[in-house]
Amino acid sequence: MTYQPHMVAIVACALLGTAADALAQGTPAACVAPGSSLRLDHVPVAVGDLEALSNRLTDEFGFHVHDRRGEANGMETAEIGFGDGTRLELRTVGGSADPDASGITEVRRYADLIADGGGGAYLALSGADGADVAAGAAGAAATGLDALVAVARDIEPGLAAAGSGAGRTASFPPDHPLHPVFLVDSDPGAREPPNLPGAPGHANGARGLQAVWIMVEDPERLTRFLLAFGARDCGPSRHPEHLYGRAVGIRGGTVYVVDARLWMADPGSAPVVSLTVRGGPESVSDNIVLGNAGGLWIELRPASPQGE
Repeated sequence: MTYQPHMVAIVACALLGTAADALAQGTPAACVAPGSSLRLDHVPVAVGDLEALSNRLTDEFGFHVHDRRGEANGMETAEIGFGDGTRLELRTVGGSADPDASGITEVRRYADLIADGGGGAYLALSGADGADVAAGAAGAAATGLDALVAVARDIEPGLAAAGSGAGRTASFPPDHPLHPVFLVDSDPGAREPPNLPGAPGHANGARGLQAVWIMVEDPERLTRFLLAFGARDCGPSRHPEHLYGRAVGIRGGTVYVVDARLWMADPGSAPVVSLTVRGGPESVSDNIVLGNAGGLWIELRPASPQGE
């Protein structure tokens, strides 16, 4: 059975409600591991109508959507970039794309996700880069893609690096249980704040990805994978509606690993069901459900006066 947009919204409400309970009890607002060699990088989102969703995110919710472009395989992409180098990629299958073309598995995956309602297609993670090290992050050391793959292969030999130069990735085969997670090379250039002169920022004050909720068929395996990079296991969380998850802290953010089997989720459905975006102290708290992106839930969380 495929989980539907209304079910995803219930899932996200449960998760966000649990976070609110934790804050009320005086526990930390986020589970992070400053010494981890992984950080949140970006989340590609499968969308059916790229122009309509881009306009809605801009006009209704105050995000700056930019860099709309076509790709060689016929996909079309627009981005929401944040000052900390994280971003959202809004991706659709363009009119020239052929999902049935031999060897173009990526187009087929997005076509299938869009047919199922869309949503967060992947979670991309990258290593600490020069910006981390210069900022003095605890335990920071430059970790490019090759260094990450060397660590990963000790626990998951199926991970394979591909490409050359900028844009290199390391991913799992399509039938691998960790396929929704992939690694990318750090890109310090992407960390330039979006509000530099000539580059508009976000009207809602958004500054970066803070947390991602991802459903997988083997949550224990994904947790072990993240821990291999110095992540912090903050333990299981029991959410309303019998939803169980596990908070795993990496550099500057949290990955909430949720067991898709408990929701009878179709393995072909979009695995990323919810995001938390860090705002500034001036941001207004907002919960956004993108019904035209698989019910993806985005929480905009203002920073405290102390900048947390």
